Amino acid sequence: MNISVNANYLRVQRNTALKRTPLECISICAEAGFSVLDYTPNIYCDEWKKSVDETIEATEKTGIYIEQSHAPFNFYSRRSPELFFELLDRSVIAASRMGISQLVFHADEYHPAGGQLFDAKVGLNVVYDSLAPHVEKALKGGVKVALENVFEDHYKVGKNERSHFCGDIEELIAIIEKFNDDRVGCCWDFGHGKLGVGNENHCDAIRTLGNKIICTHVHDNYYGKDLHLPPFMGDANWEELMPTLKEIEYCGNLTFELVYGTLNECGVLPFMKNLYATGDVLVKLFEGDK
Repeated sequence: MNISVNANYLRVQRNTALKRTPLECISICAEAGFSVLDYTPNIYCDEWKKSVDETIEATEKTGIYIEQSHAPFNFYSRRSPELFFELLDRSVIAASRMGISQLVFHADEYHPAGGQLFDAKVGLNVVYDSLAPHVEKALKGGVKVALENVFEDHYKVGKNERSHFCGDIEELIAIIEKFNDDRVGCCWDFGHGKLGVGNENHCDAIRTLGNKIICTHVHDNYYGKDLHLPPFMGDANWEELMPTLKEIEYCGNLTFELVYGTLNECGVLPFMKNLYATGDVLVKLFEGDK
């Protein structure tokens, strides 16, 4: 088991509009001890192919393997459907060119319109029809697809109404099984799992998915908010979660997914080294060391 991290977290530099290059982000991670990364090239600009090439060059210079990448999501709140599906296609092309193992999708691109109530059966078909062409293209390009668990935040609906497909564990299982391909599985997001596993507790949800889990997003939270904190900075019970992952015979890596905040320049490397050390603690818990 390797410890990975989404190197995109380092793209933003504190108190400046300057962005770190792929080589700078990846080099910092390498110096901190990481040998495997999650990284998504900038597919949102006209020169997105150049960004992909720069990322590939950075991995060749550092010897780092980019295992995982993330497809765009939330088109319903950010982008037109036309642009969203164009960006999805770019993410698939990029993943294939980079030779990564898995591309993570949010399978929740269904929201009831015009005052209609949430319907999980409708949602299943809408999500499948939306993602199927891109999933098929990814698989043909040698990239596995990991559908991420999300949580119900009642987006633009009342607090007692559903708004997110895959906010329920059975919906996530249904969409994975609808693709009917063992190269399509689940990216288990621990922070989201703690917020939205429905009527099951967190460990039971992991057991229910079992070998459908092919990769992870590792982060912590508290007070019912999606904070994307390092483990042990929130109130997730890692001493129970890691043995449960071992119980289902999980054979992938642990990938930190940090999102919010920026680091002071002099604190970047120490923070990343500490994050890697935290990953080592999780691996020991996974292996049964107390």
